[in-house]
Amino acid sequence: MNAIAAAMITFAALALGTGTAHADPAFNSDERGYLHELHNDGINVKDDAAAVKEGHNICTMLEGGMSRDVAMNALLSGVPDLGMKNARNIVDASATYLCPMSGQ
Repeated sequence: MNAIAAAMITFAALALGTGTAHADPAFNSDERGYLHELHNDGINVKDDAAAVKEGHNICTMLEGGMSRDVAMNALLSGVPDLGMKNARNIVDASATYLCPMSGQ
């Protein structure tokens, strides 16, 4: 696993957990859409800024040639109780809102 994936695992544990997303107006519209999607999918977020950074990390992984499945498994390694469905929703939301130009 590369350094980005390893850092993502650690960061995911900090970003996701109890609480709900409250999109900060300082986020751009794509980032607010990403947080809104996580909330709609029932994914609890401890720290909006950390969750957005995590989403951008996922984009970096995808743009670096990693598959969505590898990114999803990296999330699950960092936050095992996240669940497969939530991990997939996070990766999909990242690809949709934060890295649409990546062709993912």
